Amino acid sequence: MQERGIVRRVDELGRLVIPKELRKTLRIREGDPLEIYASKDELVLKKYSPVVTVATYAQAIADGIQGLTEKPCLITDGDAVIYVSDNRHREMVGRNISEQMEKILKERKSLILNKSDGANLVSVVKGYDLQAENQIIVPMISAGDCFGAIVLFDKDKTSRFTSGDVKLLQLGSSFITAQFV
Repeated sequence: MQERGIVRRVDELGRLVIPKELRKTLRIREGDPLEIYASKDELVLKKYSPVVTVATYAQAIADGIQGLTEKPCLITDGDAVIYVSDNRHREMVGRNISEQMEKILKERKSLILNKSDGANLVSVVKGYDLQAENQIIVPMISAGDCFGAIVLFDKDKTSRFTSGDVKLLQLGSSFITAQFV
């Protein structure tokens, strides 16, 4: 049986409404950028992620941060994990970020969380427990928009992240967002 899509008409201004069910499934929110291109006789809409466009550069930053801190580092865009510097956590790549993480990205604030201080760590990925003791989350902001985050985490109960670690991630975030075109 041939699969059929939802039929919508283009209005006099050239607009087309994307059905709510599809927006929900694809995690398309008001204000999200969409890439539009033609492929043969098809019009293709694709969620645009500037973080994905500079993924190789973001990977180098995450690997560099891990090299300096000896702690795993991950990069997200607004929807999913793009890269993890530590091989033990590679299964997170491509998985959706949690609602808790989405809320943090909307707030655009850097967080430093240590369980030893009684802080509850953020579940970065839906259904994935990092089993970390410490965590830093630094949003990647460009032109006022938040496009993702750099996250550093540690499983060592005796160590603590400091403001210097936050500044390192903020520097990494600045380098990545400077690459956005």
